Amino acid sequence: MEGDRIRCLKKLSRALIVVFTLLQCAVNPSLSLGFKNISSEGVVRCFEREREALLAFKHGLVDHYNLLSSWGREEHKQDCCKWVGVHCSNRTNHVTQLHLGWDPLSVSYSHQQKIDSWFIDYFLQGKKMSPKLIELQRLKYLDLSSINFNGTRLPFFIGSLSNLRHLDLSSASFGGQFPSQVGNLTHLQYLDLSGNDFNSVENLKSWLPLLSSLTYLDLSSTNLSNVHDWLEIVSKLPKLTNLTLQECGLPSPVIHSSTLFNINSSKSLAHVDLSHNQCTSPSIYLWLSNYNASLVFLGLDNSSLTGLIPSVIENLTSLVYLSLSYNKLDVVNPHSFSSLCSLQSLYLFNNSLSGQFSEFVQMLSTCCRRLHFTERASTDHYMYKFSKY
Repeated sequence: MEGDRIRCLKKLSRALIVVFTLLQCAVNPSLSLGFKNISSEGVVRCFEREREALLAFKHGLVDHYNLLSSWGREEHKQDCCKWVGVHCSNRTNHVTQLHLGWDPLSVSYSHQQKIDSWFIDYFLQGKKMSPKLIELQRLKYLDLSSINFNGTRLPFFIGSLSNLRHLDLSSASFGGQFPSQVGNLTHLQYLDLSGNDFNSVENLKSWLPLLSSLTYLDLSSTNLSNVHDWLEIVSKLPKLTNLTLQECGLPSPVIHSSTLFNINSSKSLAHVDLSHNQCTSPSIYLWLSNYNASLVFLGLDNSSLTGLIPSVIENLTSLVYLSLSYNKLDVVNPHSFSSLCSLQSLYLFNNSLSGQFSEFVQMLSTCCRRLHFTERASTDHYMYKFSKY
């Protein structure tokens, strides 16, 4: 149920991106689709081996909406740098980016059909990923998000695309054991594996710490229930700024305080979302306290928090967004947030807060002038929300 909610939220955000892109194209037609590289009239920029690799990859896809109709061997289609979703370097002519995720294909679909695409779950389905994809050795950006691979295993050769900086496989319905060969992608900066059906990622320790260039990591809906050292592993990523581990079944981490402070971890973690997990371990809050000067976003919705709001939060003085909804917090200390004057959004829905709440609201209204307070009564609890004006 929670996984469906997350997918719906992602779908809504994607639809908004599509609308914004279409408006840009309407204002400036030269931006239309934004996928095709400009080349001289009649000049084929595409390397043959890369063209054949792309066509082999297309052969493993089901394209019900005919969105890849520009991909072909016909004379007028031989320049793969003009194909939908393909970007080539203007300097070397090699294929450097492949945008086949839901967002870019949605824009293409909306242009072709002149209708909205928000109701479509998958534009492409994957039968098999062709190993010829490794011919694209200059590839830096690969987006296969929301291609339905129907539970097939992510192939080992993905680790041979050694120049990748950006890999988005979110909601691609891959299954089976996750290939540790991903650890070979040492230049990777962005990795989104959320919303897949991997049977096991218990080998997390064998590949994730090798990705020392990562700044963005999303493993949401990945079963990490048997990865007891997940916090120590994540802490070994020195450049990480964005971490999302929603609905991962995270176990209480086994880690000592001395270990936490000695790990060469990121010093600039800004976004942490651990919602829909059991985040009651003291180690987690000790770890978060390392980022009191950098953390601006913290999501702990539905995290089995009880009693007082965790005291460590009052030390996170850079927080702009904080969500503690759907927990069992029942007491609020009006001075808990006196140091959080950067807050713009605070969500406390579905708690049973009591105590000096009016004083708490007054204190926030004074300290956080950008916050707006609304209160709504329900049959068995109160819902509190603060949000930016």
